[in-house]
Amino acid sequence: MRVLIVGEGKSGTTALMRSVSACLDEPVELFEPRLITAEDLTPETLVVKKLLLNWQRSENRLLSDFDKRVLISRDPRDRIISHMLYDAYNRAPIMSEKQRQRWIDALTRKVERPRSVSMAKLFNLWWRVSQADLMSIYVRVLDRGVSFHSRPDNAFHVIRYEAYVDGNFDALNDYLGLSIKPGVVTGSEERVSRSKSSGAWRHWFTPADVRLFRPMTHRWLKETGGRVRDWKLEAEPTIDMSTSVDYVRGLFDQVPATDS
Repeated sequence: MRVLIVGEGKSGTTALMRSVSACLDEPVELFEPRLITAEDLTPETLVVKKLLLNWQRSENRLLSDFDKRVLISRDPRDRIISHMLYDAYNRAPIMSEKQRQRWIDALTRKVERPRSVSMAKLFNLWWRVSQADLMSIYVRVLDRGVSFHSRPDNAFHVIRYEAYVDGNFDALNDYLGLSIKPGVVTGSEERVSRSKSSGAWRHWFTPADVRLFRPMTHRWLKETGGRVRDWKLEAEPTIDMSTSVDYVRGLFDQVPATDS
């Protein structure tokens, strides 16, 4: 059986790949290829993990060569928080110790008083210390999500990230004809694992963020069957230090800071 798994980064694609592979007999794994080619599909037992960020139009013609195709979809409000925190690892090589500390200080303030620092302000600061435009990334993720969810060919079975982390695999197991269990991410890939939960945006977002993000997120929620009117925030928000500040510190520690 050849299985294709697609999704955005920080949406559970790696864990899902491990879950599927564990149910197959000596599968060949293809991890985040830039381009899937016909030559890649030679193995009879194959699990391919492909990020939507790198999906090429030419790959559409290969969809029929996969026996099963799965799209894992995560609420973009949660995903952007995970992306923002993990991006410390990607941007660390170009950041000075001073820039890193500014980011740690801002996250610490967010943890201590969640409503005092908006996501918009964090996005702005991250741009200033890393040159990464999180708002543009958020918009592109929304566009890709709508595009893949509304494909006319119905090529993909969709599983919600939220269902995956809750262990709700019934529909996926029926589709795959397998009995999958939560995947274990180890080794160098372990750094991608963080909270393994959903709904964090209700603690991270402020009322100002709701006003900013709600209009742009509306279509994604509508097209994917989300609850378009549910923007309720936690009355008393809390953010775990271990999955935010400490997590980012750990990522920074893996990469030496620049001298500037």
